Amino acid sequence: MTMPTLVWTTHKLADGWVLLCVDANLEQQGEPEAMLGVRRAVHPFEFDEMNDPVMGFTLVIAEMTNAITWGLRGAEFAQSMYASRAGAFGG
Repeated sequence: MTMPTLVWTTHKLADGWVLLCVDANLEQQGEPEAMLGVRRAVHPFEFDEMNDPVMGFTLVIAEMTNAITWGLRGAEFAQSMYASRAGAFGG
């Protein structure tokens, strides 16, 4: 499985909150649609008290990237299990 492109988006929420989203399209040709996504709401106040707010925001992005990468590894494992079971029954 090749690493799918990660698509990042943001959405403005109420009271200054921002929803950070990262999605990966796992769709294979001839297969049903499959997507994996991670969401996290952040507020600028979370970063105001930090010595380096940019680094704090960078850590949030790194955590989300790590989470979706682990999810992609799990999806790859699940697909290989599905394929091996299908092959066992002549599928």
